[in-house]
Amino acid sequence: MNEPSQVMTLLLALCARCGGHTFPAGTYGCRVCGAPAQQLRPVACEAATLRNAVTVHSELAPGLPVPCVIGEVELAPGLIEEALIDVASEAQLTLGMSLRPVCGNDAAGKPLWRFVPAGAAR
Repeated sequence: MNEPSQVMTLLLALCARCGGHTFPAGTYGCRVCGAPAQQLRPVACEAATLRNAVTVHSELAPGLPVPCVIGEVELAPGLIEEALIDVASEAQLTLGMSLRPVCGNDAAGKPLWRFVPAGAAR
């Protein structure tokens, strides 16, 4: 995957009403309590926790490299999303490990978020 020319930040939405997090940040309202978008403010997701991972050997979406590691990543308490984990092998992963989001580009040049182990180089 190609690296972007500028550093981007993965954003979540934090609800002023209930304190819950929603992804993506530009959503219509809080997924936890239903508060309208006006009650949400963007916050950076600088770290996540790996909850599960599997190696996928067939194309799930256009531009997604195969084989690849897909994981369930906890972006904030209770907010779990499936994401691309950028490692050579899932053997490099440990459940509960800290990951950080990195934005690169897919084969077509479109932005593609992925996660890397927290200590890995960009």
